[in-house]
Amino acid sequence: MQEIVGIVSDYPLASIGVAFVVVVICFFFFMKLIKIALVLLLVAAVVGGYFYLQYPDDRPANLSEAVEKARTETGRALEKGKDAIEKGRELIDKGKDVYEKGKEIVDKGKGVLEKRIDQGKDATDEIGKIIAGEKGSGRK
Repeated sequence: MQEIVGIVSDYPLASIGVAFVVVVICFFFFMKLIKIALVLLLVAAVVGGYFYLQYPDDRPANLSEAVEKARTETGRALEKGKDAIEKGRELIDKGKDVYEKGKEIVDKGKGVLEKRIDQGKDATDEIGKIIAGEKGSGRK
């Protein structure tokens, strides 16, 4: 600490320059924060004014009542969202089950179809032999 005080007393012009630069940086930083805060305040005032003029009878009596109403409505919306997510998960699970059952049915259908195609090929071979005049042994 004594070294810093010694440097400041030995080089006062450099110390003033460094302090000036730090103050300017802080000024611009806080000015941006102040501008952002003013813009947010302006947006909040415009939105509040819109709702005040649009729905004058529905406005709350005081700010704490408005905050409480916002909290309860947010809680309700959150619960509805959770319920919707749960229902969506259940629906997805049911869809997966239906898909698996459908896949099994299609596989069984393919097996039956292939078996019937083979039987049809055999029958056409027999019909071809009968038409060609060869003696057939009947259906297999």
